[in-house]
Parts: sequence; structure tokens; C-alpha cells
Amino acid sequence: MAAIALLIGGVLVSSCGLTHTTLRVDPAVLNEARSIGGVLGESTSDGYYEGTTDVITTLVVGTQGKNGTDSVKKAMKHLGGRGWKTTDDNLPVSVTMESPNWETNELVLHPFDPMYLENEPEILEAINRAATNPEALVIVWAWVDGSRA
Repeated sequence: MAAIALLIGGVLVSSCGLTHTTLRVDPAVLNEARSIGGVLGESTSDGYYEGTTDVITTLVVGTQGKNGTDSVKKAMKHLGGRGWKTTDDNLPVSVTMESPNWETNELVLHPFDPMYLENEPEILEAINRAATNPEALVIVWAWVDGSRA
């Protein structure tokens, strides 16, 4: 009897839209992002909206560019050589890229700005210790586009 009640309860919950989905970037996409250059910091955060948890990974990568925009362009060239396509070029603010291998996963590349890391004190400390030219770093956000998942 208890099994039937659980089954009926599960059907009611799923039919009422109370299911939960977690969108997480494919680990291979994170490896692609890490291949851009030397990783100075990495973290994950998540947000919840309408039954979906979005897990976003933030990486800070050095490409040895002259400045932030140059570094993003180097990252774009590197990823382009691996099949990634630019879907939104909004430099000097950001560039969004996606790969046909992971159609719902996106990488958003930003020239370094500490504003994007205000909730990441460990990463900021690592940058302060390691980077001689933090303005030439790239911030990468890796996430799943929930509208296409």
C-alpha cells in the first residue's frame, strides 16, 4: 500500500511541475576552457529558478595577451581551432561561444575585471599572488543554456 501511495505521489508531483532539474556543464567543456591557457582560479556557483538549478563554473585564465581584449581574442582563436563558434561578439565586454559537440553548453569570455569576481575572494587572492599583469587575464563563464537544454 505504501508503494502505491509513493507512486501516486510521484506522479502528482511530476505532473504538477514540481520536478527539479540541474543543468551542469559537461566536464569535457571545462577541459576545453582550461586549455585556453594557465588557470589561475576556478570555482562553481549555482542559482535556482523555476525548478532548475544552473551550475556555472568560473575560470580565470592567462593567455599572455597584451591586455584583456587581446587575451580574449587569443582565447577565441584557440577555441575556434577546436571547433567553437562565436555566437555573440560584444567586445570589449564579452564574447559568447558554443561548440557543435556540446550544443547547449556555452563559454562566455570576459576581459579581466575584478567586478566579475567580487564573490570569489580566493580567486582574487590567487590572482594578486600570481599575475604580473591581471588586466591581460580572461574570465570564462561556462554554463548550460537552459532554453536549449
